[in-house]
Amino acid sequence: MAKKDSWKEEAWEIFLKKFWDKKPKNADSVEYTKSDLEPILSKYTKSGQGEIRIFHSGSNKVGAVKKRGVVKIPLSRGSWKIIKGPPSIDFIEPKNSGEFKVENKLTEGMFAGIEETMMSSSNPGETTLLAIANHSGVIADFYNLHEKGILFTGGRQKAGIHLVIGAKDIDMTKAQIEIDGGFEWPKTVVIVEMKSSFNQKNFDVNQALLPMLKWEGLLKNKKVYSMVLLAETNKNGIEYWAYDLIHDNPRSSIGMKIAKSKKYILKIK
Repeated sequence: MAKKDSWKEEAWEIFLKKFWDKKPKNADSVEYTKSDLEPILSKYTKSGQGEIRIFHSGSNKVGAVKKRGVVKIPLSRGSWKIIKGPPSIDFIEPKNSGEFKVENKLTEGMFAGIEETMMSSSNPGETTLLAIANHSGVIADFYNLHEKGILFTGGRQKAGIHLVIGAKDIDMTKAQIEIDGGFEWPKTVVIVEMKSSFNQKNFDVNQALLPMLKWEGLLKNKKVYSMVLLAETNKNGIEYWAYDLIHDNPRSSIGMKIAKSKKYILKIK
């Protein structure tokens, strides 16, 4: 592991040994708060690494977390729960592909956002890539919908849900989630998790599941889809890998699985 992340690995190992490894044998989860983390983080404050938000960022990439097969889920802004994680999702490159004929021509701003990155290994950013995917008709085509969707939600918001794991009900009404973009049609909603890379070996299913559950509860008369969209630019344009994620077991699991996938190639030059 890189030296810059060694403090994070050490902190998680200390925390999980104390709380997860020593939990009662019949317990399948552990709840903790900011106050539980502060004694552990205090030793890192001199190096500027003692912030709780840094401690929690990218935790699914930390070896101490991965080897125990656990994940954290938010309960509120200052409390979390550690549970056994669901099976990981393997975002295999979709086989079906071809040049996509865009429904709407890209705007001048969209062109400006990608031109400087087409000849390099960088991407113009998830916001631009998501806007292009909707405007060009990629999202609509994937779900057999007519015309582009209307952006109606995005950013940080309350989860507002109860999550059932096994026989237990977990109150997540105060938990924070973040949505890259939610698009609406007369009878359909698509909640999109956008990633500007095809490499998603440590994808957290909560990023797709929790927003889907929230909007299923709020929009009971519409079909709500959870879409994961991966994209990268190259010297010719943009390549999108689209995946539709569904509940693995809506009654007793936080797991999800891929129902279908498709590759889209948008030629820019």
